[in-house]
Amino acid sequence: MKKRIVIIIVIISLTTVFLPTVSHAAVTPYFVAINDTLLPMNADSIPIISGGEVFVPDKVFGGLDVWAVGADDFVRLYQGYSIYVDFYTARGVTEDQDGNTLFWPPARRIGKRFYVPLKQVCAYFGLTYDIIEVPRDIIAEEQVMLVRIISSASFNDKTFLGLNTNALRKSYSEFNAPPTPPTPTPTGPVTPTPPVAPPPTDYRDVTLHLSFFDVSGESAAGILDLLDIQPASGYQSCFFVKSSDIRDNPGLIRRISGSGHMIGILLMEGTYKEYLETSAVLYEAAKIKTLIVIADESVEAEIGAEDLNGLILWESTQNLVDYDDISVDSVTGMITKESGARQNLMFSCSENAASVLPGIISYLRVNEYTVVKITETVSPIM
Repeated sequence: MKKRIVIIIVIISLTTVFLPTVSHAAVTPYFVAINDTLLPMNADSIPIISGGEVFVPDKVFGGLDVWAVGADDFVRLYQGYSIYVDFYTARGVTEDQDGNTLFWPPARRIGKRFYVPLKQVCAYFGLTYDIIEVPRDIIAEEQVMLVRIISSASFNDKTFLGLNTNALRKSYSEFNAPPTPPTPTPTGPVTPTPPVAPPPTDYRDVTLHLSFFDVSGESAAGILDLLDIQPASGYQSCFFVKSSDIRDNPGLIRRISGSGHMIGILLMEGTYKEYLETSAVLYEAAKIKTLIVIADESVEAEIGAEDLNGLILWESTQNLVDYDDISVDSVTGMITKESGARQNLMFSCSENAASVLPGIISYLRVNEYTVVKITETVSPIM
């Protein structure tokens, strides 16, 4: 039987932030490298120096599995499920995941880009760094520095510089090349462009539902941990399970229910008999009953209302995403911006989904989306 479950998803949009080009004259000429990889010398990587401290763009740490999510005057760096640091740039406050104030140099915001203190972030997330002078036989025009942030590396600094001599020169030349003159705009009559309604500036009137399936892997417990530790969200989800999931993981099923999440039944054959059998196993394991079901994609279209006998079917054919391929960026570009819209975000409990979920949860909280648990009194998305 075809086992691909559609990930019903429209997942959040972690707004990608871009900064207008930084004036070269205002920037200290620093390269940045991550482990054995030299980053291009541009506004996305160049540090700033303030008060004797080195600050680097928050996105730089993504190459070291320390991810950034932010909006307005807030940015979070996180690693895994439960390790994160929150920076409030307007107030100059930094807090850890337990709400403790960290007396670090406050993060800076320039345009729409956030800069975080290199020394403190590296120490917090178990990274090291070197600040290296680039030899004049590589860059002769001026003294240039290189910040190399390391989680694991194969080459020492000297070998790294030697291997990247040509790349350093090329990147430096491109950064210092004069800007290309703009193409003249043709004169003549201009056809007016009809106005386009902008997306809503806040998403409190966009309703989202969180749901999961495939709880058989080790990542399911970690995802449940993540949902339980979010301090300011209290988001509750619906986990769709098969009879084999319940038999193999009865303790996890009880924990899901005990944490306030909803449990639905995943129908692989799409029959009412299958529902009754799975429902009996669920009641035996966790003493709960549910009328909420979702069907395998290959059989969903064959289910008619008369086959449901009063069950509540949530469709699984909207905005499909291959859950083995999702990233925060790919998921975030798919969420609706339409005021008053309602969507279901459905994930497999896969390792990949577990890795991106912290950024998605953080974005939901920061942007104040309305997250509603799927229950038997909530109308299914059809």
